[in-house]
Amino acid sequence: MGIVTNCSGELGQLAAARTGADFAVIVTAERAGFYKPHPQPYQMALDALGVASERCLFVAGSPYDLFGTRRLDLPTYWHDRVGLAVPAGAPVPLRREKTLTPLLDLL
Repeated sequence: MGIVTNCSGELGQLAAARTGADFAVIVTAERAGFYKPHPQPYQMALDALGVASERCLFVAGSPYDLFGTRRLDLPTYWHDRVGLAVPAGAPVPLRREKTLTPLLDLL
């Protein structure tokens, strides 16, 4: 598992540590040199994990991630917990759900 975030390196590490999960890679905008939805941060995570985009599932918290993940053909589950508006021209996610529970069906 990895994280791709627009946080700084310090904040990204702090946030990841607070989840209690073990992440193999944390890619921040600071590290990538680009903010999401530029494809570079997502690609850095894929490269670090050693997986092709089609063998990975990205869990997005923002609809803007859909633009970046689409450029890499990275399947995306949109965790839209607050019912955000869909930006004009946004690619359709694999799933759009208010909770992470349906994610288990995809794994």
